[in-house]
Amino acid sequence: MIGKTLWNATLSRAIAHMKNPLNWLGWLGLMFLLAGATGLSGAEAAEIASNATEPALPTGHAESHEEGHDGHDKGHAHAHHGVEGQGLSVLWVIPFAGMLLSIALGPILAPHFWHANYGKVAAGWIVIFSIPFLATFKGDAFYEILHIVLLDYVPFIILLGALFTAAGGICLKGSLRGSPWVNTAILFIGTVLASWMGTTGAAMLLIRPILRANAWRKHQVHVVVFFIFLVANIGGSLTPLGDPPLFLGFLKGVDFFWTMKLLPVMTPVALFLLAVFFIFDTIMFKKEGPAPDDGEKVPLKLEGTTNFALIGCIIGAILFSTWLGKNKFTDSSVGEKMKPVIEKAVFEMEAAKAGLINYVETNEGATFDESNQEYHKKRVTHLDAVSAVNQLRAKKTHDETKGLHVFGVTVPFSNLVRDGLLIFIALISLKLTPMYKTMKDDHGHQVAAEGEEETNVRAANGFTWEPILEVAKLFIAIFICMIPALKILQAGVNGGLSSVVLAVQSSTNDPVNMMYFWLTGILSSFLDNAPTYVVFFNTAGGDPTSLMGEGSMFDLSIGTTLLAISCGAVFMGANTYIGNAPNFMVKAIAEENGVKMPSFFGYMIWSVAILIPTFIIVTLIYFRS
Repeated sequence: MIGKTLWNATLSRAIAHMKNPLNWLGWLGLMFLLAGATGLSGAEAAEIASNATEPALPTGHAESHEEGHDGHDKGHAHAHHGVEGQGLSVLWVIPFAGMLLSIALGPILAPHFWHANYGKVAAGWIVIFSIPFLATFKGDAFYEILHIVLLDYVPFIILLGALFTAAGGICLKGSLRGSPWVNTAILFIGTVLASWMGTTGAAMLLIRPILRANAWRKHQVHVVVFFIFLVANIGGSLTPLGDPPLFLGFLKGVDFFWTMKLLPVMTPVALFLLAVFFIFDTIMFKKEGPAPDDGEKVPLKLEGTTNFALIGCIIGAILFSTWLGKNKFTDSSVGEKMKPVIEKAVFEMEAAKAGLINYVETNEGATFDESNQEYHKKRVTHLDAVSAVNQLRAKKTHDETKGLHVFGVTVPFSNLVRDGLLIFIALISLKLTPMYKTMKDDHGHQVAAEGEEETNVRAANGFTWEPILEVAKLFIAIFICMIPALKILQAGVNGGLSSVVLAVQSSTNDPVNMMYFWLTGILSSFLDNAPTYVVFFNTAGGDPTSLMGEGSMFDLSIGTTLLAISCGAVFMGANTYIGNAPNFMVKAIAEENGVKMPSFFGYMIWSVAILIPTFIIVTLIYFRS
């Protein structure tokens, strides 16, 4: 009887405990950790690990590949090759999914716990993933973690931090009255600025002025919603500075000004949304009563304008370091030795593609799926050839790049120059527009000391380090945990996510840009758009040269796969609060200022009603193929 009572009590507690979805995430992580420490460390894991010692190269290229390393530091270059995605189970993606679900569900289901412990949650997922990963793949796993931290995460955070610091030192003061014309003008200015000072920077600069301008109005929600649409998301389309996904693309080799190709898509979308907002705001404005008398009007004034020059210096630092990387820190002789190897691989790729096309054209009416073994074999052969070419091109870029060797990872000298300059610029910004003295409010929170708002630009702007610290803590976990997903996708049809790869390809292995746009967009809506961009960038082959296509960087032709991925990630990050980092920040600031923002799903009603029809039109015009 006692045993039965104890069992019932234990079961009841367990059921109650599991009612919280966050606890399910914790149990999921624990199960993965146990599986990694036991099942994944056996003979099967050892076999997988043994296959990760050499990168997969096209047949017949091994000898030539080795020749391409003459005159290079062979010992260093071959110290580690990383983990091969071909042998990885999709179970390795569980921590990545858990981390993203934590970000999505935490602020909604347990806001107080999340805001107090999100850093610990991120650290927990890192531990859950890293222990089995390191135990299974050892040195190769360490290489992969160090590689993504040094070459992706650190530059990502340094750029965001520099832009955040500079933008936080600019403040718009003065009297603004929130009329439809004024609101539309602010949204337009924010949309333009977002590409050059980042969506976070533009949002930080303008969210408080537009809230002050509309504080007298009863109907303010739509103003903030459209602000998220345009300033915090779509406006950041045109440069790698604008939105984190585009900067990650730049880090992977996409030209700085290539993203200007988004201009023919971004411009009509932005103008259409501005027009919709103006009409809607005019209707709501007419429902307002007479505006209160705010006394003497204070002229508009921008303070901290030197920070605009510093943002220009950030752009200059990036372009200068890129020039150094291409002209001073590259050993072209090393890459030239691999040129014949790459040309041979390209020839084999083109031959495989021609054979696939010929089979499809000469077998009209046949079933083109996995049930057709001959077709499937030709399709896989071509995709393998594409993957081989991309691997060789990546190897060429690696081998000819001069850099600092850190435990087998080559950190390009150009990266060190760029990141050093960005940190220096951020320090200058703090020197010119320093932080302010603080005091504790009635709730124990640190706020600007009395009178500081009038004398200090950052105090008047409500500047704090918390937003960038939150991004830094969450994204270190995202970057590390997404390693298996990236490696599996890089394996193409030979990886555990082959269905995703095939879903975005036509019967002749041509990319289906509509699928890239919507799959990238849908995932960017509910996950953060930066890792989503990286995932589909790798799905499309991961080679920036082939993805950018031919023509100059200022050739504004449209329809490329990379364009579809970029638009999907940047545009549809606006569909939910969790799609892009500034979205939640804008929501929180609005609520601090008394605006009753819609719930998670309430906001989605706005995006589904306004954005989704817009994106359908974008698809029909630009991405039908």
